[in-house]
Amino acid sequence: MNGDTHHDRKVSCRERLCQVTWGWYSMSMATGGIAVLLYNTPHQFTGLETIGKIVYIFNLVLFLTITFCLSIRFLSKSSALKESFQHPNETHFAGTCLLAFATIIIGAESYGTSSCGPWLQVALRIVFWIYLALAILEAVFHNWYLYHHHMASRQPFALVRLLPSFPAMLSGTIASVLAAKQPREHALPILIAGTTFQGFGFLISLFIYGEYFYRLNKSGLPQPSERPEMFIAVGPWSFTALALIGMANAAVEKFPPRYIISYADPSSGRTGAVTTGDIALVIAALAGIFLWATACFCLCIAIVSVLAPCRAFGGSGAPGMSLPYWSMVFPNTGFVIATIRIGQVLQSEAVLWVSSVLTVLQVAIWLTAALGTIWAVWSRRILWPEKVPQEKGGDKEC
Repeated sequence: MNGDTHHDRKVSCRERLCQVTWGWYSMSMATGGIAVLLYNTPHQFTGLETIGKIVYIFNLVLFLTITFCLSIRFLSKSSALKESFQHPNETHFAGTCLLAFATIIIGAESYGTSSCGPWLQVALRIVFWIYLALAILEAVFHNWYLYHHHMASRQPFALVRLLPSFPAMLSGTIASVLAAKQPREHALPILIAGTTFQGFGFLISLFIYGEYFYRLNKSGLPQPSERPEMFIAVGPWSFTALALIGMANAAVEKFPPRYIISYADPSSGRTGAVTTGDIALVIAALAGIFLWATACFCLCIAIVSVLAPCRAFGGSGAPGMSLPYWSMVFPNTGFVIATIRIGQVLQSEAVLWVSSVLTVLQVAIWLTAALGTIWAVWSRRILWPEKVPQEKGGDKEC
């Protein structure tokens, strides 16, 4: 810091809290994702579930804290909410609130089922449909707003434009977790809705991928400070793979034996040896492997791009801690869980061990990002009014 003269003046806690933006929900997304990952990792040890519950509860506190800080910001200045949507970078991150909430829903199913009664399944079913309605509204109206105000011309980094449609896509991931514990009459519509909006979100992401790869080929890599956001590209492929396999696995039990197939021969009442759910699982597994390979490619490109500026690799030095570094956690968590699902469906112990190693690495990245954020806040590198122009996410003074 050059002199740090701006650090000498007093800044109230309220002023610092008013620097919290929509992008801070990426920390809750990441933390909730880690809690879900710890629950799903194939090689468990005594106490791991307890650790996962602690992380999940911590994420609840983190989500509420970020919401509280944003509320202070928006209530302190009447135009702050409007300005957050007018900022070319911050507006794209409004959807991270729903994404963080999605990890809370999945975590509640994972950790709450063994501790709560049947009421939890009813509550989660209701919350799923509420989440789906909010995700649809976010996808339609937020994208329309971005198109209407030509936000793409003010935000050249294409990948962040995935975020308004990402909550709808994550409906499939939620459905893959909830459907297995729901009664058949409720599981069927959840699975169909999950498939519908998983497909919608994934296809929307393909359109944005086209621009993203075109810009990489034409203009080269983004600025070093933006490169951690390249990990967002890992998300749609990974979450689609794990959602398809998870929903198909639930379909084996929840689909009637001749569901859909009976349309071709409605007069036949026979039960075939191969059911609709079996067919869905085979197709989903093969499609999941197909998608996983592309996710792995995007992951490798992002890793090399982020490491390239580091002095250890001959670069001039990596940028200091900022919110984009949290993009390295949530999408990669989806990649690790997708690897777990593939290992389970292929019954491959080798793949499962690889996923366990990836789990350890992912937790290490999460801890590094958390410690880096704490240090950056303490040293006034972020959440400091006069540092606003250098922060991603469009932080504003109250």
